[in-house]
Amino acid sequence: MDEAPAPTPLRGLAWLRTVPATLFLCGLFVLVFAAEWYVWRRFGYATFVTLFIATPDPSVGWLLASLAHLPTDPRHLVSSVVQLLLFGGVVERRLGRRRFLALAAVAGLATTGAQVAWYVSLGVSGGAAGTLGASGVVLAMTALVVVDSVRYRVATGDWHGEVTWLWVFFGSVIAGQAVFGLVALAAGTAEVGVVGHLTGVAIGLGVGLARPTGAVLRSGDARYRS
Repeated sequence: MDEAPAPTPLRGLAWLRTVPATLFLCGLFVLVFAAEWYVWRRFGYATFVTLFIATPDPSVGWLLASLAHLPTDPRHLVSSVVQLLLFGGVVERRLGRRRFLALAAVAGLATTGAQVAWYVSLGVSGGAAGTLGASGVVLAMTALVVVDSVRYRVATGDWHGEVTWLWVFFGSVIAGQAVFGLVALAAGTAEVGVVGHLTGVAIGLGVGLARPTGAVLRSGDARYRS
């Protein structure tokens, strides 16, 4: 007699055990958020900026900004963690842990740097030209999953798994929102790091398009499926 499939929650837990680097990065997001909240409350805004905000001046903030979220808005943290679990986990399985972490590091520094450079180009200086946020990293992962999955679909006529099309749909919507941020940027009404977001999407698209076709096809193996 065939063995009954494991309940969905158990399959979800089993899947999470295969993406330790993603879980590690999610844990870093939470730990940095807790540190931000403590520093903000205990030592004040100026110290918070020094430690967690990337500005035109070299500081430790450049190391932590791409892992940070505003401590006054935990919803942003929750959004980043959920999105990273959904899309970052897929990237880790398809690229491997080292390349996943390398992508996260490059995307974090590049998106942070792009946003700061944009502020400087507008003539903003000092702390006002600072930025933080893990959105660029998460958007790079999201865009990569979309491109990689579509390339696999075009090459094979099939998806990686039964629900991959949902990942592609929601990922496209999320990445599309970052692109539409150009409208707010052009109108001068942007209130978030639009340039950093767009840079994250561009990195994900670039890596997804640059991946060798053979690597894309191998991601359909059961070991790499989403």
